[in-house]
Amino acid sequence: MKYLLKTWNSLVEISESILIGLLFFMALNLTLQNYVVRGDSMVPNYVSEQRVLVLKFAYIKNILTKDIVNNNSYYLQPFDPRRGDIVVFKYPANVNRKFVKRIIGLPGDIVLIKNGFIFVNNIRIREPYLESDKYRGYDNFGPITVDSDHIFVLGDNRRVSNDSRNWGLVSYDLVIGKPFITYWPLVD
Repeated sequence: MKYLLKTWNSLVEISESILIGLLFFMALNLTLQNYVVRGDSMVPNYVSEQRVLVLKFAYIKNILTKDIVNNNSYYLQPFDPRRGDIVVFKYPANVNRKFVKRIIGLPGDIVLIKNGFIFVNNIRIREPYLESDKYRGYDNFGPITVDSDHIFVLGDNRRVSNDSRNWGLVSYDLVIGKPFITYWPLVD
């Protein structure tokens, strides 16, 4: 009898360990994703083959919740992208590919590029994330009005970037999350 009890306790402990491991694995997969930067479109801020972790829950969309105090149901919509955020998203022309770009235009914004300078709603925006004008293109584009539930994105290295100027707006549904930490290569 003692042997059966000891065996049962061992099986329970092993099962608990496996369950905790599975829960931890699922939590990580739901919240984080690794991403490898491909190409030079985000130079100087990200370089090709750089590896980053992406916070998938940075932009949570349409979660049905319950207000217990007032007994009302409502939609919590913390999807709150901001101009200047860097996002990883599924490429609109092929959702099997992922891109990383910077948000320039939000829903309702009118985006215009004149001689490489960006104007949003007729106001030239500052771009402190660019080290110098050597990454700025000198092209003209627009104006374009950003649709609701979409964003206009550009790479930081405008001369080589394949972005919203080429293939249009990005739907909120295609956004995966925000890169938050670079884990390779290790830099100072």
